[in-house]
Amino acid sequence: MPVTNLRNPLKRGKDPEPREPEHSDPESPERSPTGQKRPRHDPTSPLCAECQAFDLDNYFDKAPSVLEAWRNGELKAGVKPRSTPVRAKDGSWYFEDAVPIHYFKDRLKPDTKCPLCQFFRQMRVQPDKHEKYKLLALPSSESWLFQIDLLKEWKEMWDKLQDSVFMIVVPDLEWLPPMGHEHTWIEKEVPSVGMICRLQADEAPEELMRPRELRNEVDLGLVRDWLDKCMKKHGNACRSRTSDDVVERGFRVIDCEADPPTVEVQPWGVPYAALSYVWGTSPEDQVEWPRTVLDAVGATKDIGLRYLWVDRLCINQSDGDEKAYLVSKMAAIYEAAEVTIVAAAGNGAGHGLPGIRDTPRRPQPHYTLDSGNVLISTLRDPRRDILESSHWTRGWTYQEGILSNRRIVFTEHQVYWECRNMAAQESIDTKLFHRFSQVEEFTDDDGAANSKVLWKEREDEELVMADFMLGGIFKGDASSGGPFCSAEGSVHTGGDDPYRLDYGFPSHLSATLRAQLRGLNEHIRAYSHRRLTHGTDSLPAFLGITSMYRRFPELYFLHGLPLYLDGSVPACSTTQVTFAMSASGWYHRSSIQPETTFISEPCSRRPHLPSWTWAGWEGPVSWRAPPAIEHCSNMTDIIDAISVKQPPHPLWVAEFHVFNSAPLAENNMPARTVRLRECHSGEALDAEQPDAIVLQNPYVLKYSTRHPVSESKKKWDWTARAGRVGSRSVQSDQNVPWDTKQYRIAGRLSFVAMSVEMTEEEWTKKHFDGELVSVLMYATRWNPEEQSGHGGAHFMTLRKVRSFRGRTSIWERVGVLYLVIPKVSLDKCVRGDDLLKQAPVERREMTVIIE
Repeated sequence: MPVTNLRNPLKRGKDPEPREPEHSDPESPERSPTGQKRPRHDPTSPLCAECQAFDLDNYFDKAPSVLEAWRNGELKAGVKPRSTPVRAKDGSWYFEDAVPIHYFKDRLKPDTKCPLCQFFRQMRVQPDKHEKYKLLALPSSESWLFQIDLLKEWKEMWDKLQDSVFMIVVPDLEWLPPMGHEHTWIEKEVPSVGMICRLQADEAPEELMRPRELRNEVDLGLVRDWLDKCMKKHGNACRSRTSDDVVERGFRVIDCEADPPTVEVQPWGVPYAALSYVWGTSPEDQVEWPRTVLDAVGATKDIGLRYLWVDRLCINQSDGDEKAYLVSKMAAIYEAAEVTIVAAAGNGAGHGLPGIRDTPRRPQPHYTLDSGNVLISTLRDPRRDILESSHWTRGWTYQEGILSNRRIVFTEHQVYWECRNMAAQESIDTKLFHRFSQVEEFTDDDGAANSKVLWKEREDEELVMADFMLGGIFKGDASSGGPFCSAEGSVHTGGDDPYRLDYGFPSHLSATLRAQLRGLNEHIRAYSHRRLTHGTDSLPAFLGITSMYRRFPELYFLHGLPLYLDGSVPACSTTQVTFAMSASGWYHRSSIQPETTFISEPCSRRPHLPSWTWAGWEGPVSWRAPPAIEHCSNMTDIIDAISVKQPPHPLWVAEFHVFNSAPLAENNMPARTVRLRECHSGEALDAEQPDAIVLQNPYVLKYSTRHPVSESKKKWDWTARAGRVGSRSVQSDQNVPWDTKQYRIAGRLSFVAMSVEMTEEEWTKKHFDGELVSVLMYATRWNPEEQSGHGGAHFMTLRKVRSFRGRTSIWERVGVLYLVIPKVSLDKCVRGDDLLKQAPVERREMTVIIE
């Protein structure tokens, strides 16, 4: 029997016909929990006829055993839910592993008077996009809160906890089987509305996940429990500081125990909470003591702290010198706070903290059943609320959230906790599993670097939330996802999706260079989406983030771009190579929609900074080029190879110097330049403060005409994978979106990304006319395991600003160009110079200065 004909295993009585409502069968009367037959229809009931016959307690009671039996193949011979996605005729992917509970057809309409229908209407996935919906049941272990493959490894846990059930209201699409749901709904759609769970009136066995019924007021006792758990279990991770910076003058705090609260001077080192919020522009936002500040005073006192730091009240706004001094100490102030209260609701300081004092919060959808049990919404994932809040759009609030060790975040719906080792939310009660954070690095039998978690407890060890639990969004210095997220050779292919799920927390004690570089790339990507009132703040508002990377002192930041200053071999240095990689590694992309191989974004320059750094432009930044060229992985591979004096072959890097461009304003050439090939410390860079690059006789792109790939010729077959995080994925036979429009330059597959708006035809013409030039920065082989041995030539595309003394011109970086060099061509290369023969370049006798 095909899976699509599987009957509803929870249904009493006669099997329904496929895709018909399952609870209105006149031959199958339902019984109430007391055993009495339900009337087929009670005209005095506020419920509609279908909901009157809907015994939800029965379904929740039976669902766990039915789901387990189904997954073991015990319901129907040869019929089991599929652990991999299924391909539909239209090319979409779906899972068919849920239990169908009910078909609503089109009755979840705005004018419904049935209170149970109204409850289900609030819980629809993709609301108002479809007419028909259905109700599905799934195990809680398969929700987005857990990474199922890692969860199953904790076998001892299953003997203590019961895997509960949640339900979801999803579109009833014609092409989906009864138990089917699109493969991205659980991770990307359901979190935007929440799950439906049952809160039992009587005491229930301990479950993996159960809902909490929220009051109008925030449960600050729960917040105190989270704070206590963090202080006792997380070691130094949640008390970390990037520096020993102190506030020597002007440190004031609000005494929350005074009535009314007062601002007073206190010595640096006194325990305090800090407030991170958006000031706003409305009259309510501009008063001296706005609602958000007063609510934060109340919350601070109720969680057991006396003092609160708030910038608008604790900084003398009329004293310019003191204000500038304290603004320069913002990183230290937020790092030293015991906890930071984050106001992620509303658009300004007048909104308040929902659930504190008399500030209301949005009600939690619920419905009480005849049994006294309550159907309740877990609410939308608070991470979604935060990511879509005004607080998340502002530039200065970015480092406030990141540098804080502990955060209590107030959203419109609930409170969310995130420290460096744990994340939790008010609406869901789940055991906060932890692991010991120590990771041991070793060399396997093949000589490759590897790592494993040490589970043995040590007295000096910190505890980190288990890798199978959904992690946080306020990233630390390393990429999140647990200790194996930074395994050598790995390439992160999650894309730039702002709602991508990350599980677990990396240990701050054992983060690898790859993990830290990946984390830095993620910080730049996220921060570049923020808005700044003053463009000149683009680097000052980010300096606190760069200060986190002191674990690798060789990392140096030149105008926000990472360089690695350690190690050298003849004709090669990490300083030179990593600067070339960073300067040509980022590009602008303002949309997460499917890409083409030509991207052109209208971004604005910030002229106070060089054009070759992301901070010199306003606009969202990406570090990953199609198909999966990842800056941090390539940079780490190069650093590792050069550090052991075995540079990867082939590798070619342009020869260039950096210098301070101030003399150019007087039409003079600089007296001194820094030769990066010979620069192995930051002292020379600190002394010169270089902001310009000079290349003598560079290699430039020889041809600029892009030719579409002919259908009759062999195409590059970069393919995508479909499936949930932690489940077995499948190789899609569809190419990823950019393959629908491939172009080659001189036979090489090309990817172009511009920071200024222009068409492909204009790009070609401007190269031909000399308005644009693409200079080769470096060429190398990518990680052979991840990229099938392919490599690439990496260019910076420059736009002429003005001529300068004959053959010298001033240019600005306006884009990048990547050309793919296939393995068959790389195999012909022995030395770095051999790469020049595989790239369409020519030597140009000119001096290029890039400001």
